[in-house]
Amino acid sequence: MIALPALRAVLESALAALPSPERFPRGEDAEAARRLTERLRRDLLPRLGGDAPLLLVAIAGPNNVGKSTLFNSLVGAALSPARPEGGLTKQCLAAAHPETWTGELKEFLTRRYDVVPVAPGADAPVDQPGPAGRLYLALAEAVPRGLLVMDTPDFDSVYRDNRERTEALLVTVDVLVFVVSRQTYQNAALVDFLRAAVGRGRPYLIIYNEATREEVARGHLDKLASDVGHPPLARYLAPHQPEVEAGQRPLATQPLDGGPSLGALLGETEHARKLKAQALAASLADARAELETLSRAAREAAHEPERLRQRLRHELAAVGKSAALKGVPADVLVDAFRDELDARSSFHRYVRLPFRAVATALTFVSRKVRESFTGPQPTAAPVLHATDETLRDGMRRLVDVLAPEVAAWHGDASTRAKLSESFGPGTLARLEEPLGFEALHAHAADRESLYTFCRSLVGAELQGSMREELLQALTTLVYSVPSGAAAVVTVATGGVGHDAVIWAGTLLSTPLLERFVDLLGADIRAHVTQKWADAHGATLARALEKRFFQEVLTHLDTEATGWVRTTQVLEESARRLAE
Repeated sequence: MIALPALRAVLESALAALPSPERFPRGEDAEAARRLTERLRRDLLPRLGGDAPLLLVAIAGPNNVGKSTLFNSLVGAALSPARPEGGLTKQCLAAAHPETWTGELKEFLTRRYDVVPVAPGADAPVDQPGPAGRLYLALAEAVPRGLLVMDTPDFDSVYRDNRERTEALLVTVDVLVFVVSRQTYQNAALVDFLRAAVGRGRPYLIIYNEATREEVARGHLDKLASDVGHPPLARYLAPHQPEVEAGQRPLATQPLDGGPSLGALLGETEHARKLKAQALAASLADARAELETLSRAAREAAHEPERLRQRLRHELAAVGKSAALKGVPADVLVDAFRDELDARSSFHRYVRLPFRAVATALTFVSRKVRESFTGPQPTAAPVLHATDETLRDGMRRLVDVLAPEVAAWHGDASTRAKLSESFGPGTLARLEEPLGFEALHAHAADRESLYTFCRSLVGAELQGSMREELLQALTTLVYSVPSGAAAVVTVATGGVGHDAVIWAGTLLSTPLLERFVDLLGADIRAHVTQKWADAHGATLARALEKRFFQEVLTHLDTEATGWVRTTQVLEESARRLAE
């Protein structure tokens, strides 16, 4: 058995990790979260904070079965409204001896409930709705010391709030007194409610009201106990009494199987400690089962934001790669190739040095020559335009592809609203505005990464073969070509064509690139292009994410991470309770 301080720490951690019930997609999980929250906050943590000498007893049952009549009988005063039409109790009413509302017992009760004292002679407004956890407390000398009795709303009321108020307090009590009749004992909703309240060993008593024949009552109660899963602590009969119905006499009960009277069983202190220990064990078992249920629910809840954020980032990466391919900086490959060759041969490097200076000086002249043949050459602007249009087209397709998934979202409403906004007309309208990504197309870090990759690729391809000597000679030769001839070669070959766009080249760039590709190997372009698509595509994808989806992805990241952490805490708490 886990030590008391460690047990409190485990339960406090579980309570802090529990999301609000409304965040669970399924209704049954929301109910479990609500029930566990009340159990931890109102029952287990206060119970473990000190063993107050007070037995908490709640009377529960379906509509118009005599709960308030039994309550008034046990406390010796007509405190709860009891009329034939039934359904009058909408909030919980408790009665206890005046000494209960003093000292340690008063502190114990205020830790568990929102206690509202009822002035002597006043009527508690329990026929009016109120918040779950509120407990009107009337003080009566006739109630035994050490006993607090509650009258609860109908669990099967047409008002859902009534049931929530009942459940909020039933998880806190030591003993449940359940009232049935021949008309209600086999009702499926009644069985489910009672099983949920006491199914893991919480002590309960059964009162069979308006009994006509004992043997019939026994059969009915045997069937109910079988359906619940474990027998009640004791069973009592309340014969049909017209005077009770008319309000002329209190409800009288008699033990069905012998043993103490109902008042003696609940009011004598010799029974209280055993019942409280049994109630604690049952509440811990209930908490463990609910922790296991909610940990599974939290794990499932993490799937949706996790899957959606991965899908969105995957689609953004695809859009970024497609756009990056519109502007592959082939000059990086040329620079890397030239630098690698220079590093391998001091002779060729020194021979080429003066020609390189001349080539650089004649770059402007050669560009003018090209323009005389072909008109102004495309600058960065067409490349940027093509890249931006690819980004826009990709974003439109992304919105279309993900729109059905947003419509099928099963998570919380706040996330649904953010998704609808991010994948709606507003995003499509923003695509008509300038993207503002011009600076990204010459991203220094991406070019540096590509340069390093190309150097290693060229080095691996050359491997000191005869091909290297041919390339060294070819490079030296091209640097010695007059600027006019180089310009003619550039115009005639058309540069790299559809495979790459040289943004910032020299006279050497275009003619040599074709030769480099031919001599280095057929896959060189594919390797370089893929490297650029991966690196620069990721840069563009991050820019799209920041511009269009930062808020929703941050929200999905938080949701997924939060649900995973919740799962871990709840699983660990359930495991510790099993020790």
